[in-house]
Amino acid sequence: MKPAAVASLAILFVLVSAAKAQIGEANGFARKNTYSAFLEYSNDSSHIILGSSPDRKFSGVGIQYERRLLSNHVFVWRYAAEFRPLVLESDPTATVTISIIAPPPAITLTEPTAAALQCIAGQRTFSGTDPSTGRHYSETILTTCGRRWTYAQGLSPAGTRIDLLPHRRLQPTASFLAGYLLSAKKIPLDSAGSFNFTFEFGAGLEYYASQTRSIRLEYQIQHFSNAYTAVSNPGVDNGLLKLTYSFGR
Repeated sequence: MKPAAVASLAILFVLVSAAKAQIGEANGFARKNTYSAFLEYSNDSSHIILGSSPDRKFSGVGIQYERRLLSNHVFVWRYAAEFRPLVLESDPTATVTISIIAPPPAITLTEPTAAALQCIAGQRTFSGTDPSTGRHYSETILTTCGRRWTYAQGLSPAGTRIDLLPHRRLQPTASFLAGYLLSAKKIPLDSAGSFNFTFEFGAGLEYYASQTRSIRLEYQIQHFSNAYTAVSNPGVDNGLLKLTYSFGR
């Protein structure tokens, strides 16, 4: 074989090896199929996007599936879907007790406990004289606050995830998911619905202990509401802290 041909083959071998090394590095921490289990929690809610219901707590456990769609040395793009078999949503409740002291006889009425948009505990007293009858009246209204937890399940079949720097063990990640939430009671108010639409988005960091196993920590903003399919539609915005363990190939 001629020296020129040998040199050409050597150069070609080097280029092919370098290309394979680059591809292997780019896909070193970019699994094709990923299976995950996660925990999530939010201690409060507020008006972040569309929600108008404060003081709602949210926690859940679930599983997630991701399928790699596109990857290179800069990012990995995946399809994502998740199922939450156990969700607990907490709403503040208010109990109102009305005590009519005068005119006699004294009467006490207690309204049924119900989820409240916002509960402020306290007691108010009203008294005076009815100008039409000249009779004295006096009553108190006592409001006590509590909390009600409601069980729900959620499914988010429409989602996507982007991971940056897939050749590194520690990768920035961002995701978006959309689906629904089905609850045992109407949430976040008794006049709202038990079926709510959900979407969430956020970002975090994912650390790869190996090519097949990783741990991810994210902050997600989640909104759920019934899209005016019920009498009222206050909506809830939660900031979720989400911890995920993933594996796959």
